[in-house]
Amino acid sequence: MSLSEHEIKEWLQHPVTVELKRILQKKRDEMKNDWEGGSFTDYDPAAMALTSVGNIGTCRGYAWVQEFDYEQYITEIEDE
Repeated sequence: MSLSEHEIKEWLQHPVTVELKRILQKKRDEMKNDWEGGSFTDYDPAAMALTSVGNIGTCRGYAWVQEFDYEQYITEIEDE
């Protein structure tokens, strides 16, 4: 099944999608503030590296959802 550009645009403008993106932005902002405040530091360099990698991945996941659009949808389904 493939969705049309119109369907994706409708979904992006749906109040639930708009609210989800707002919540994800809030979570990203909180993580950035925590990082800035040193919340993810650790005396063990390996532990700090793992925490940083996990947080970067989480932020990138949030951003992926926030920035999802029709062009990205097409890119994702091309391999199917």
